[in-house]
Amino acid sequence: AAKFADIFFLPALLNDVDETVRWHAALRLPRRFLLRLRDDPHREVRARVASHIEGEELVPMMSDPDYYVRQMVAQRIGTPLLKHMIDDPDPEVRRVVAQRIAAEWLPELIDDPDAAVVLAVAERLTPIQLLPLRFHPDFRVRYEAAGRVSLSAVTAMQNDEDPLVRERVLERLAESRVAKAGEHLVIEMSSAAREGRRS
Repeated sequence: AAKFADIFFLPALLNDVDETVRWHAALRLPRRFLLRLRDDPHREVRARVASHIEGEELVPMMSDPDYYVRQMVAQRIGTPLLKHMIDDPDPEVRRVVAQRIAAEWLPELIDDPDAAVVLAVAERLTPIQLLPLRFHPDFRVRYEAAGRVSLSAVTAMQNDEDPLVRERVLERLAESRVAKAGEHLVIEMSSAAREGRRS
């Protein structure tokens, strides 16, 4: 009935006991009726609403009681508004925030208690900003730092407790030695060429 009934009968179906009926009725009605379902008792309906609305319409849903709905909001809401979700109680929501928030707000999440959130932050930080994370408790964060901090900073990580991190550090140092050897070879060849032209 919600799919095929005359549109004038649909508002009554927004109060149906079944969430599927409420949702299909809302989809066929003007947008203002869809917004009424932002407070629907069923999480799936609210999540679907969040996936269909945008901008300021999502603001009331930033404090939804269900983490899945808030995660959907964090994926869709404008980046300037994400700063209001930095302290969300659920780490999955904060991880999405860390992936999308403006770079200037990333330091606010660098001390997050959840390692997955910090990793999402680390992947977006500059090499200089990564320096404090070289000794983070989680090896994934340290591995990210080992791959991007300066060579002078990565040297201090040679004795990391995790073998993958140590391996990454050694790779960086080896790459540096190869690069320097290549530079020296180019200089020597240039010098030899100049000497050859003089003779």
